[in-house]
Amino acid sequence: MGERRITRGCSMRRVLFVDAEPHIQLLCQEELREEGYEVQVAGCGGDVVRLVDSFNPDVVILEVLLPDMSGLETGRIIKGSCKKTQVILYSHVKPPHKLSDWGADAFVLKSADLEKLKETVRQLIPKNQAA
Repeated sequence: MGERRITRGCSMRRVLFVDAEPHIQLLCQEELREEGYEVQVAGCGGDVVRLVDSFNPDVVILEVLLPDMSGLETGRIIKGSCKKTQVILYSHVKPPHKLSDWGADAFVLKSADLEKLKETVRQLIPKNQAA
């Protein structure tokens, strides 16, 4: 169990994956861990706001349609408090305006094939980047 908590001095990059569907959370968590990232998951916008402060992710992958608040609004909240945290909107629904208006650095169309999502994470936070 101790392998999941990594101290701040380590170079493992942190990803917070947010989706209301537990099976999608599990799939993406496993795929991103295989890529070498430390991953936490959340199912609603309220959890994201709390976890951004405690987990300090390098990137947040954020479904647009969340049960308690819009992922678009959640992205703006994240960018308002943690400017260095990268935000990827991940959804079947493309945001209605420019990504920067919603606090996002990238958009990935939701798919069963996670290669595009993993490539976007690699581009935003290369594994060899200093922590």
